[in-house]
Amino acid sequence: MNKLLFLYFSILLISSSSSSKLFLSKTFFSNLSGQYTKINPSVLKKSLGLKDFYVIDTREMTTVASGYISNTIIVQSSMLSWLSSVVPDLANIIVITDSSNYMTTLNKIQSLGKYRIYGYCLYDEVTKYPYFTIKKVEYNQNTKESIQDIVNSKGNIIDVREVTEYKETGVIKEAKLIPLSTFLNQYSNIPNKGSVYVFCKSGMRAIIAMSFAKRFGFTNNFIIMKGGMNQAIREKYPLVPYPGK
Repeated sequence: MNKLLFLYFSILLISSSSSSKLFLSKTFFSNLSGQYTKINPSVLKKSLGLKDFYVIDTREMTTVASGYISNTIIVQSSMLSWLSSVVPDLANIIVITDSSNYMTTLNKIQSLGKYRIYGYCLYDEVTKYPYFTIKKVEYNQNTKESIQDIVNSKGNIIDVREVTEYKETGVIKEAKLIPLSTFLNQYSNIPNKGSVYVFCKSGMRAIIAMSFAKRFGFTNNFIIMKGGMNQAIREKYPLVPYPGK
């Protein structure tokens, strides 16, 4: 039965001429009889090109930094509370994870009750195939001097923390403020030219934001400010009060 279901999934994906025509009944998704479907690498490759599918990489950020599959959205397993900020409700998702905690991660997503889990892949297994473009997270060391250099060169800075954090610590005067919780509605405000330097509190939400932007077609270079705003504060970079209410 499982083999027949997998064949059905594969045919639907391969035969679909456009993502808007793709329809998969919720009854055919993972967690039938308490089980999750393990996806074939070729099916994962196909799904990366479909607008109706979101491929979520849930591995630890330290692991992701060394390599991730292009066009995936990176949301670490411990950060899944932010998933709704970058993936719409009822979205079809495929989960990339590792063998050590894949079941825990899948159950976490299932418990959110907002998504249709099509299946999962183990990163180390699927990347053995020559189907995928592997990217590395680019970091900036984030010192007072490096921030000032970006400002002086009129570089793009976005701060994806929340408004309460802006109010608490202040902000970089030149930064564009786009809270991660608003990304589904405000991603068009992300600069689409030149390098974009991304701040959050420590760096993890910045990676979520970067991967979201890449998945939605931004081709410019995104650089994560290592250590985030915490590091900027330690470096005593002069912040200004949050200009909003």
